[in-house]
Amino acid sequence: MRTGVLVTAATLLGVAFVVVLRVPALGDTTVLLLSNGGQLLAASLAAVGCATASRRTTGRRRRAWRWLSVGTGAWAAGQLVWSYYEVVLGREVPFPSLADVGFLVFPLAAAVGLVVWLGSQASELVARGRDLLDGMIIAGSLLVLSWVTALGSVVDQGGDGWFSLTLSLAYPIGDLVLGTFVLMALARGEAAERATLAILTVGLGGLAFADSAYVYLVSLKQYSSADAVSSGWVVGFLFVGVAGLSVRRGSAPPHRRRSALAGPQVARRVSTVRLLLPYLPLVAAATALVVSLLSAPSTPTTDVLLGVGLVVLVLTRQFLAMTDNQRLLVALGDARDQLQHQALHDALTGLANRVLFADRLDRALLQPEATVSVLFCDLDDFKLVNDEHGHEAGDVLLQRVADRLLGCVRATDTVARVGGDEFAILLEDSGDAIQVAERVVAAMTVPVEVDGDDIRTSISVGIAHHQGTAPPPAERRTTAPRTRSTVPPTDVTAAAADRESTARLLLRQADGAMYAAKGAGKSRAVLADRQPE
Repeated sequence: MRTGVLVTAATLLGVAFVVVLRVPALGDTTVLLLSNGGQLLAASLAAVGCATASRRTTGRRRRAWRWLSVGTGAWAAGQLVWSYYEVVLGREVPFPSLADVGFLVFPLAAAVGLVVWLGSQASELVARGRDLLDGMIIAGSLLVLSWVTALGSVVDQGGDGWFSLTLSLAYPIGDLVLGTFVLMALARGEAAERATLAILTVGLGGLAFADSAYVYLVSLKQYSSADAVSSGWVVGFLFVGVAGLSVRRGSAPPHRRRSALAGPQVARRVSTVRLLLPYLPLVAAATALVVSLLSAPSTPTTDVLLGVGLVVLVLTRQFLAMTDNQRLLVALGDARDQLQHQALHDALTGLANRVLFADRLDRALLQPEATVSVLFCDLDDFKLVNDEHGHEAGDVLLQRVADRLLGCVRATDTVARVGGDEFAILLEDSGDAIQVAERVVAAMTVPVEVDGDDIRTSISVGIAHHQGTAPPPAERRTTAPRTRSTVPPTDVTAAAADRESTARLLLRQADGAMYAAKGAGKSRAVLADRQPE
């Protein structure tokens, strides 16, 4: 609300300034006083607004506003010297003069402030290159606009010497650099500070317009302080001051607030403004360049070279964007695979978890004639290991047990950790489930070395076996296979329910056999529906 009021006030003051300068009844002296006084007052207000913003912020933002305050203060000092020549001495300001020192310090100090504002926000090399090319596209577009509107005319007019010409070119070039940085800051800015950056962009845009018009009129020897160009400086500095005053007390860089509240892993969503910003000045520059080429009596070489340079920058930026997109796709695929692996595997041992084991068991039961065995394994007296050696040693022991279990089975079999010290093994198309269980029991009799200590443990294994029934040969010859589309939904549901029932039965039998093994003295394997020896 307060920002809207300040923007409205600045707009009304700017309009009033333009209207007053156009009042016919005012004399030349009055117009001169109003023009110089208005510019001095606006620049001073801008310096005060930026200084106020620096006191209300912290960290990098505070340093940025301080530099902007120094720049606007330097411009106000230059305007004071300018006003002294015209109002007090009553003569034309020489060019160059001490006023130009203050005027040129402003874009330098403001550019430093915006560089501090931007900071180093891209960690990836490709992202940094993309940001650099975005800045070069913006700078090249602004250069084309400046060249077509004012800069080219200044160069063509020449000047009283190389120093005067260089000084004249410094104004639009400084505004070009300043405009590039402020547009990049606007693109990178967070939603909380985008309104402030937008107001600052409007203000610096007004200053750039006034500087370019000033250089152009000076090259034609037609500039005076009562000219309407002065309104650009007044409006520009008023908006710069409003941008500073719009900053609220206690403001911190948005990324710092976000990390404090939500942690460092919060993802940033790239705004549409940031995506389109490099191309907005590009469209304006292309339009101005086309108009210039069509209206020129002959093809200007400089205009053509500038246009070709812009095209090369855009093509390079698009190539880099495609490279970055390809990198992101690869990273996204890796992240997806990693998440999928984490969702289906145990974090400690790397074995399959209960979800993946159930899925593998369901798939194994898809074939009616499948032979499936489930081994349910439980370490004996694992709690004593945690109590005597600590939980870290217990975790290491579980990892070593997982490795030994993998060494007892084939690569096609599935070993899963289904609980704290509980493991399950799925054997498909295997008739030696008892032999595998005995190898597991024997493997655990060897002590496990953990941090120099030999930990003795054992394991109890329960075995459940499912023998599928193949359809009769005559039925297999006469019955045509059903495709997926011809299987009735009721049959599919019934088959899934049957597999689920079979899987639960196998796990329950294996679990019961495991407890029977523990009851018989531990460190042994028991087949379901059989008494231990």
